[in-house]
Amino acid sequence: MNFNASIKQYIDVDIAAKTANPNAHKIIEEVLKDLKKNMETLAYSLDHEPTISSLKSHSFSKSLTAIYILQSSLNFEEGGEIAENLYKIYEFCKQGILKGFMKKDSKLVYEAIPPIDEILDSWKKIK
Repeated sequence: MNFNASIKQYIDVDIAAKTANPNAHKIIEEVLKDLKKNMETLAYSLDHEPTISSLKSHSFSKSLTAIYILQSSLNFEEGGEIAENLYKIYEFCKQGILKGFMKKDSKLVYEAIPPIDEILDSWKKIK
């Protein structure tokens, strides 16, 4: 098995393990954790990786995927204003990721991490 195939298998198993739990609350927590980690990796790689970097590309796509999952999971009928506010926060973060990646400006990505960190902290307190 080559290196790329090994990494893909590791990622697939990691994702499967994290989402195997039927508890939707826990899945969202894992997505938030992964989003934060991938945003941090993206911001770091914008400053320290070559222009073309698989680490940069991977963390960029994983960040956007996590944002999509989080926005898609919102229930606007039951969540009302809270769901709307979360959607706006996720949209702010998505714009920071997109603009930071396109402009190669880690600051834009770093500025989008604290709102995700706050949501994650709050989410962990909900039982």
